[in-house]
Amino acid sequence: MATLVPFPGLVVKSEWADRVTTGPYDAYTPEQRTRISEKNPYSFLNVTKSREDLPEESRNDIEALLISCSDAMQRLYNANVYNSHDEPSLFLYRLEIEGHSQTGVMGLLPVTNDDDQQILRHELFRPNRAELMAHHLVKVGASSSPVSLTYRSDKILEEEISRLCIEEPVLVSENEGVLQTVWAVTGINAEKLSSLFEQKTFYVTDGHHRLAAASEALEFFGDAGGPLRHIQGVLFPDSEMLVLPFHRQIQDRKNRTPEKVLEALEIIEPLTRQRDALRARPKAGQVGVYINCAWYTMNLPLASNNRVVDQLDVSRLQDCILKPVFDIEDPGNDPVISYVPEPVGVTALESQCDATGSIGFILHPTSIDELMAVADAGERMPPKSSYFEPKPRSGVFVRCLNREAGWRDPDSQ
Repeated sequence: MATLVPFPGLVVKSEWADRVTTGPYDAYTPEQRTRISEKNPYSFLNVTKSREDLPEESRNDIEALLISCSDAMQRLYNANVYNSHDEPSLFLYRLEIEGHSQTGVMGLLPVTNDDDQQILRHELFRPNRAELMAHHLVKVGASSSPVSLTYRSDKILEEEISRLCIEEPVLVSENEGVLQTVWAVTGINAEKLSSLFEQKTFYVTDGHHRLAAASEALEFFGDAGGPLRHIQGVLFPDSEMLVLPFHRQIQDRKNRTPEKVLEALEIIEPLTRQRDALRARPKAGQVGVYINCAWYTMNLPLASNNRVVDQLDVSRLQDCILKPVFDIEDPGNDPVISYVPEPVGVTALESQCDATGSIGFILHPTSIDELMAVADAGERMPPKSSYFEPKPRSGVFVRCLNREAGWRDPDSQ
């Protein structure tokens, strides 16, 4: 069984938290990331920079990109922005936003195969993205954004976590509407806490690409160092997970008029005109549609297959509407589809559709029970099926590989 392992982590100092920590990489547009990075050399977005953040003519220079990321990480080390926890530790990590709180346990989990039965995936990933992230991990020699997972909670674990949270925290920081509190757990307390997870099944909620990247790093570089056998993960109880939808924005590749698109949709299911976005918010089994400055709702057709994943609203939208009406076969890579997470807002989706003449689809959120059922069945959801909020922030924790025994930079061999 997978064991949650303590590690000698780094936690950002309180006085540096606002300058260093950021939201998840994909919470910003490339333009926003560039603006923040240029203005603030200590922003962790400089460390997580990717090809999309480079000028078009430089996007194939991966080596220069990775050197830039490594230099940015070294800049943070040189500025002494982190407190070192030299004794291997688990970290309790509480995230609070208005009306919601969740507390996770952070440590290292073993890098497993895609078919592992204790760490279950539910979404597909893009191989090219995972490969770049694997090389980033090894070149920079550090990771910050943990894979997020959930588990079926129980009273014993809840009581133990509550007991440990009475201790003095090592970080309290509020940034961009997220209050973060961190506690370090060492020694016997860490051993006991780890043991309570030994028989648990873990469900990946965010970080499928990071998991794939860790597997590729281990495969590419073999036994370059023991640390490559583990990945940083944070475990949140299912009872505290807040799941929000990803909405879809579609550019019609056939360049049909709005009237023709509406006709094509009406063939599948009747549309009901709604006064505004609020009234177009769908119930389970429905989808909201925005086209030509007008809102509609429509029922989703019944799934044509009997798999667990086929019954989900996101699958029924993809299989019964996006594929036959818009010829979208591969929603993870087709350039005519883009995704707007619920926190960005339906108003933003409206604006983007108005500016580009595209069509918006808003969804009811997938539940945590549905996600677990898909993973239990060994199936995979369409890309961007769920958005978990709040997400762990980047730059709060750093796992520095050369602080762990056995690590050798493959480039130095």
